[in-house]
Amino acid sequence: MAYPNFFLPSLGSNISFSSLIVIILIVISACKDPIEVKPANPGLNEGWDTVTNFSGLIVPQTGILNIKVKYSFGNEPIIFNTKKYINAANDTFTIREIRHYFSNVTLIKATGERINLKNYHLMDASVPSTSIISIENVPPGNYTGMMVLLGVDSMRNRGGLQEGALDPAWSMFWTWSTGYIFYRINGLVNNGKSYSFDIGGDEHAPYIDLNLNAYKVKSKTPTFELNLDANEMFESPAVYSFEKDGYVIHSNVDPGVEKMGKNMKDMLKITQLLP
Repeated sequence: MAYPNFFLPSLGSNISFSSLIVIILIVISACKDPIEVKPANPGLNEGWDTVTNFSGLIVPQTGILNIKVKYSFGNEPIIFNTKKYINAANDTFTIREIRHYFSNVTLIKATGERINLKNYHLMDASVPSTSIISIENVPPGNYTGMMVLLGVDSMRNRGGLQEGALDPAWSMFWTWSTGYIFYRINGLVNNGKSYSFDIGGDEHAPYIDLNLNAYKVKSKTPTFELNLDANEMFESPAVYSFEKDGYVIHSNVDPGVEKMGKNMKDMLKITQLLP
């Protein structure tokens, strides 16, 4: 490297040798390429290519999770009291009521870490406003799965009388025994009989796993649109028949409750994930 002449003193100069060394070091330092200084706390998005290198949901900073639940019976919308539905056992019936808990929404990171948002909501399918919820303080992360409980977790289920959505005044609590009714459906069967199913009991709690890998959404306020298919209660993995399995379930030990509890584990699906 050639240095400017004005930095090179002549032999007759009064500049000391040590001063000359300092000047040369300054010039060398000035000629080097600038050093890139990285932030001490790189942003959450570092290394996340939102076009090719991620799947699922990215919440870039603490956000809000919005959820909207709609109801169907197979491919048909739920019309209460008048429309007749036919299940896999060829039972023909109407639906008068669907009420259920929607709790413990848990986001699952690509690393496998689970973040339980610890929500408790009570939904009534005949009142659409109850099926639209927002959950705040969602931690940032890349999520590839979600789990939902259509019920109440064992700790709160056995925790006695509580408040809010868990207040027994909502008539979703078995007063004769400690425990919540997780899911309720009832109506009339074509043979003139009525049916009434109250699903509860820790051993029958319908945890539902939802895979997010098919989506590529990055948002601070994502919206999940979900569909709850009531038909799934009566089929897959086992066919439930009113005649064979019973018209009434009102405890965690009634005949048929185990079969129906298992059937419920796939009754919720994601229809859209929106930014």
